[in-house]
Amino acid sequence: MVEFIPTNLELHKQHLISLNEDYLTWIASEMQERYEINMVLLMGKTVSKYVENSIEDLSSYVPPTGIYYIIQKDSSIIGMGALRTLKKSIGEIKRMYIKPNYRGNGYGKKILELLLEKGKEFGFSSIRLDTGEFMTAAHRVYRLAGFQERERYLESEVPTFFLSHWLFMEKFF
Repeated sequence: MVEFIPTNLELHKQHLISLNEDYLTWIASEMQERYEINMVLLMGKTVSKYVENSIEDLSSYVPPTGIYYIIQKDSSIIGMGALRTLKKSIGEIKRMYIKPNYRGNGYGKKILELLLEKGKEFGFSSIRLDTGEFMTAAHRVYRLAGFQERERYLESEVPTFFLSHWLFMEKFF
């Protein structure tokens, strides 16, 4: 059975740390392999240190301005996804990630549907996201859900050194 569990920092901190480290390590590896971009060198800190410094912010997404889910299948934590408010009536999807062994089973589509539903409940008129060029499976899921490419938005947290290999998308309700 698969559950989408709203996070609580006291209960889920270690899961959030682990998932975020997996996610960012995967991105760092892909950026190094594909584009020879050394994310750790450019950030000036390890992935673990970055996650440690930012975990409180990531887990602060609580209704009605945001929400952060972990995905649990049976007793295993297999992924995550978050939604936050960028500005009045505009939300942003963050940290959508499914562990490699669980990809291709529709969990990404399901968490996206859940986050979009929450976005409607929060009163957003549009939702934005950013994604790496190499995340082609995610692109298909986003496009099927109605997302279209757009220019970079100012509130995006994408590092400058990734921009030439990053896409920005938006869906209007």
